[in-house]
Amino acid sequence: MPDLLMPKLSDTMEEGTVLKWLVPDGSVVTRGQAIVEIETDKADMTVDAPDDGPLAILAPEGSVHPVGAPIARIGGGAQAAAPAIPEPAAAAADDQVTTNIPVGDDGTSDQIAAPVAPTAAGSPAAAGTHPDGSRIIASPLARQVARDAGIELGDVLGTGPGGRIVRADVDAALGDDAPLGAPAAAAPPPAPPPVTGPPPIPTHASSPGPGFGQRIPATRLQRTIARRMRESVDAAPHFALQRDIDASELIAVRRQLATARPDLPTPTVTDLIVRALALAAAERPDALARWDDDAFVIPDGVHIGLAVAVDRGLLVPVIRDAQDKSVAAIAAEARDLVARCRDGSITAAELEGSTITISNLGMFGIDRFTAVINPPEAAILAVGAARPQPVVRDGQVVIRDMVTFTLSVDHRSLYGADAATFLGRVAQLVEMPYSLIAA
Repeated sequence: MPDLLMPKLSDTMEEGTVLKWLVPDGSVVTRGQAIVEIETDKADMTVDAPDDGPLAILAPEGSVHPVGAPIARIGGGAQAAAPAIPEPAAAAADDQVTTNIPVGDDGTSDQIAAPVAPTAAGSPAAAGTHPDGSRIIASPLARQVARDAGIELGDVLGTGPGGRIVRADVDAALGDDAPLGAPAAAAPPPAPPPVTGPPPIPTHASSPGPGFGQRIPATRLQRTIARRMRESVDAAPHFALQRDIDASELIAVRRQLATARPDLPTPTVTDLIVRALALAAAERPDALARWDDDAFVIPDGVHIGLAVAVDRGLLVPVIRDAQDKSVAAIAAEARDLVARCRDGSITAAELEGSTITISNLGMFGIDRFTAVINPPEAAILAVGAARPQPVVRDGQVVIRDMVTFTLSVDHRSLYGADAATFLGRVAQLVEMPYSLIAA
């Protein structure tokens, strides 16, 4: 009767959130079957059953557990072995919910007991019972979301073990159009009485309108992003270099590749830039060295991260040993990684180990921007939109597709002149794109 433990899905993971059980409690599962979705500090991951047998769920959806804590049992007699949901020792215990409050610089959280706002006096929800006198069984997270939404748990149908109300049940009660954890629409305030004379001038002390100041808890991924960006700004003294690059030939080569090899994935502009960055970095491994207290750590290869926007966050999948891969191979791998970032099937291992990241916002019409270094990397390359611009070539004004590259660098790892030389080499390769597709 093995326990299914909260797995360690990344090197930095200390705890995880049970997002969704993919099979009902008591179902018979088989080894390798996907049974639960876990939210980690990097992404949402699917966990498979480690054994065959009936599943007894121990951790409700929305609950947070440290790595190694049991979240389910699988095997003979597991269903009978599932612990009953504990009843509070006193009615006063119903007046508290457990809330995760981020503390410290590492983005971890502690649990504190927070008072629950009382419901209408005499209502069944206030007493924690159904109208028939039976007790309302709900997870702490479900209670909190229901309280914030202004709905009574007695009106919610529980689908968890033993009829337990979980967060998904509260979300369903709010309606399909309501975001997770969003409060129910508040009734409009009564119309103010008529006044004579000019209306009062609002001040900062005025009462906010309905919904103003709503506190929306961040996901674990968002908290991780915030922590890492703060680490980047606080710990890495960085500077940025900009260079306008002629991308006309690069765009022309991309079109030629699409026509000449329709059987291969058509490389994007980013794919070609990945190739240029990989070749330049392979020539100068020290350019990607990270600072480690009193030493430089030279990477064992050119592992390029791609900044990918996902729902309510940002992921950075990694193309490993990019210096050894052709443009076609980079294009195929990048397309697969981006797709799996967005459908949630990316693994933690594919999000770790990058030595430099590319962030391209050109498709959003951004001409130039400065990206924040993704620690512990030493640099990040920001790519803007390619736009036709008049430039002087051989004494003549011509129209060329120009794009701005901005290289942000950790000054401890790379100094100004070295960073400028490295960016110059990347620019040279981009402006001579046939060298990128050579064998």
